[in-house]
Amino acid sequence: MISPIQVISVFASLALIAFVISLIRRRKLREEYSILWIAGSAVLALFSAWRSLVDIIARLVGVAYAPAILLLIGIFFGVLMFLHITVVVSRHADQNKTLAQEIALLRNKIDELERKVR
Repeated sequence: MISPIQVISVFASLALIAFVISLIRRRKLREEYSILWIAGSAVLALFSAWRSLVDIIARLVGVAYAPAILLLIGIFFGVLMFLHITVVVSRHADQNKTLAQEIALLRNKIDELERKVR
């Protein structure tokens, strides 16, 4: 029997997927950053629709309290998101450093050209 909370959970997961896709279409979120969000939402929808999957995974992993698997998966998803954001921030910091160096070189060339013109 399907419970109301199960229906709400599936609907919320699918709504999150639709929201992420909407952000992509409106160019508010880049595709490369949305993959983890869509994957996480799909996993939530899967767990919501197939409730015994949590019990199956708990038995396979050897966890006595099956809902603890949901917490573990949530923590894993959070760590993946933090790692991904850290990689993006690191890449942007390197790009900013390179751009600042290029701007400094261009300003130096402009100053030299201005001195020659005078």
